[in-house]
Amino acid sequence: MKYILAADDEPVNREIIEEILADDYEVVCVEDGLQCLQSIAKRVPDMLLLDVAMPVMDGFEVCKKLRSETSTRDLPIFMVSGFASTEHINKGLQAGANKYITKPFIPCDLLKALDDFFRNI
Repeated sequence: MKYILAADDEPVNREIIEEILADDYEVVCVEDGLQCLQSIAKRVPDMLLLDVAMPVMDGFEVCKKLRSETSTRDLPIFMVSGFASTEHINKGLQAGANKYITKPFIPCDLLKALDDFFRNI
């Protein structure tokens, strides 16, 4: 079973992500960028779902840091954010995200994006 780490500061978003993915994936959720990095240092996930607006360290910073490390440079990262402007999407992709998904999302769309990604690697 693929292991997905989700970083989001909103408890309801973490609950939604966990509920959507729990049947098909092993899911662990953390609430900020620092916890995300600490979790990855212990166990690198098969996929990271990364919110942008988080305390301590935002998603853009986390993404750039992960891309700069040899052990995580190829880690698949989907940014999942309420920031839906072209500027935010481009910033996320430039930081190294493989995909940028805007909130609110339709649950089956998130599952399809993950399934498609894992099928094509």
